Amino acid sequence: MPKLSDIFGQEAAVRVLRRALTHDCLAGTYLFVGQAGSGKNAISLSFAQAAACLTPELNPFDACGNCSSCLRFVKGTQPEIVRIAPAGDSTQIWQFWTRDNKPPATLSLTLNYAPIIGKRRVYLIEQADTLTESAANSLLKVLEEPPPYALFLLMATHPARVLPTIVSRSQTVLIRVAAREDLTRFLESTHALTHAEATLLTDYSGGLIGEAVTLSTNPAMREEISKILDFAETIPGAPRVRALKLAENLRKLATGTKALAGLEQKTASSDAEPEDAATAKERAGRGQLTAVLRILILFYRDLLTLRAASESPSLSNFSEQKEETRLINGDRVTSLSRLSQKGSVERWMNSVDAFLLAWRRLEANANVNLVTESLLMSLVSETGQ
Repeated sequence: MPKLSDIFGQEAAVRVLRRALTHDCLAGTYLFVGQAGSGKNAISLSFAQAAACLTPELNPFDACGNCSSCLRFVKGTQPEIVRIAPAGDSTQIWQFWTRDNKPPATLSLTLNYAPIIGKRRVYLIEQADTLTESAANSLLKVLEEPPPYALFLLMATHPARVLPTIVSRSQTVLIRVAAREDLTRFLESTHALTHAEATLLTDYSGGLIGEAVTLSTNPAMREEISKILDFAETIPGAPRVRALKLAENLRKLATGTKALAGLEQKTASSDAEPEDAATAKERAGRGQLTAVLRILILFYRDLLTLRAASESPSLSNFSEQKEETRLINGDRVTSLSRLSQKGSVERWMNSVDAFLLAWRRLEANANVNLVTESLLMSLVSETGQ
């Protein structure tokens, strides 16, 4: 479990949090805002550990790692640092309050009692943008006037997705995307990756620190990326009559894509209300297909880059690794070069547009079969075969 001193790429946020800890002037509520995979969970957990630490390090402020609170936190058994995740698609009021004080009503059971293990009680609401209206409204008073020993840490992808009255009661902490070169060097130095490997994972993560670190430590993710790229190589030269079969193969590939879609880490809570199985399966399936589309878009971006370079000599020096000519899948340059010649610059641009359209349709809950079949028809329709 990282401490504040281990957080990479968020120097401004860490500096603000450390200043508040040093002067013991914490806001009652903090809202950590950043894209999924940006590392907001890591920094909020590190902040929680430091805020509850009994004998913190000073100059700079950080958790000691040795007190009873820290030791339990690292083991995941610190009962006064509570993580509240959505129950299904939403975070609901019964997860915080009940009339008869039965689990998992976290606040009903604990908020009125001062901590005895650590310095503070910390409540981490992992996806504040999934709070139902009733759940959000029920928190307003306690977020405005929390007990002096309570600290609320909320996480969201964008403040606009959180009830404005909650945002107004919170101190917002922005979690930023890391610079490409900085993140590459960080992965090389901390995860024993070659420069090429670190660059590849940086590109796949889009500069999202948490996602890049997860990719570097999870072999299953890299295996799934390899399978997706193998499938991608079968598309450009395929005849039109293969489009529907390729769409079927794409759906099967997505079904087996669990690590990239984050399904490995998701476990059902015994306290959560049961969710309709069909709804859960459909939601997971869309997430898996979206994860596959992300990798395919990068593959087609490389095809476009190579085809454009072949038509413009000034763009052909890939050794310089300029941003406009840099290949993301540089380890497949031979097959990419061959495949890029099967279409024009216009074809590859249209293909990228087709992927983005498919993505938007998935987000709009369009039928998955129709989305994938339309996509593959678009991708192979210009082969002339």
